Amino acid sequence: MKTMIGTLLIATTFAALMALLVIYTGIFNVATEWEDPAPIRWALVTTRENSIQSRAASIQVPPPKGDKQIDTGFRSYREMCAMCHTPPGSTDSPITKGLNPAPPDLAESAEHMSAAELFWAIKNGIRMTGMPAWGPTHKDSEIWDIVAFVKKLPGMSKDEYLTLDDRLEKGHSHAGSGHDDSKPEKNKSHDEDGHAH
Repeated sequence: MKTMIGTLLIATTFAALMALLVIYTGIFNVATEWEDPAPIRWALVTTRENSIQSRAASIQVPPPKGDKQIDTGFRSYREMCAMCHTPPGSTDSPITKGLNPAPPDLAESAEHMSAAELFWAIKNGIRMTGMPAWGPTHKDSEIWDIVAFVKKLPGMSKDEYLTLDDRLEKGHSHAGSGHDDSKPEKNKSHDEDGHAH
């Protein structure tokens, strides 16, 4: 028993010293152009996926609200998300090309994520990925609108996306009365469709 405890103490001390070595020597390359070795990439991706999955498990998904919700979510996606998450048939933006890890192709990843998981990720963001948290500035209902659209992305063609883009006026969309009531926007009014002016 003493041998096992001694071994654990030595292993813990060694791990702590190695961590301090990495932290203080600058040996770990934080540049986005440096590609993570496969074991590190696996550890980061697995940690992220399990973290999102466990935190989204208790989220209640509201019933869908139809095409109008998808249209509203598209407007927000176009203004807030498309610069990093490349729309169907488009080429990656300079922002997308410069991020590490690369933003997921939502036309593929949205198929494998539940609505609750997408909601959690959009609301809370993901550390050290470039994915911001939209929860501090957007109501839950607005985030659910984005989720409704993102769930439609798998299988959407470039032409279908461009048709939406042509049909729906430009501008950031806010469901209902806009951003979080605790952070009112000044000098903006909203029409019945929730468009800021």
